[in-house]
Parts: sequence; structure tokens; C-alpha cells
Amino acid sequence: MTQREVILKNFWEYYDLAEFALKQKKFNGAVTLYYKALVELCDIALMESVGRLGANHTERFKMLQSYNPELYDISSNLFSFYRDSYSTAISETVAKKVKENVDNAKNKVIKDKELDKKE
Repeated sequence: MTQREVILKNFWEYYDLAEFALKQKKFNGAVTLYYKALVELCDIALMESVGRLGANHTERFKMLQSYNPELYDISSNLFSFYRDSYSTAISETVAKKVKENVDNAKNKVIKDKELDKKE
């Protein structure tokens, strides 16, 4: 498996679990998992544009800011919800907002032929 395939597989795992958590009204878990899925999307985009991954959130944010400002905006705007999901009660409204943003990022990063491929 290529690194991109591993990252894509991880994306689908986090995303599918987030969808399940949202349906179960487990909003903190959903936000955490949607954000982890978003990080995988960011890594795919960075692999394609820079050829490497950020070592941590800070490095990833700096690289995204330079090479993919649109994903940078999405990920930095959602980071506080991700952080909050560890210590506060997340509302359904927030969870759905995070999902919507991750779906927008997914549609920008993942090619059409990969949308149904969750292996």
C-alpha cells in the first residue's frame, strides 16, 4: 500500500466512525473523529503539493497556510471544536457544523473515483 492509500484508508475509518457517532448522538466523539478525518485529508493534500507531511499540528498548519490556504482555514477554524471535545459538552449544532466543513474538504481533496472506495 502506498502512503496515500494508507492515509486515505485512515480517513475513511475516522469518517465512518464519526458518521456512526453522530447518528448515535455522541457529539464529542463525532467531532473528535471528524477532525481526525480532516487531518488525514490535510495530509493527502500536503503529500500532493509538498511531497511530505507535517510532524504535528503546528507544522501541518504552517504548511497548509503556505500551500493550501483553503484547507488551512477549515482546519484552523475547526481546531477549537476538536480541542473543546475533550473537556466540554459538544452540541449537535457544532457537530453538524464540523461534519459539513469536513464534507466540503473531502469533496475538494478526494478524487471522484475514490469517493466510494473505502478499503
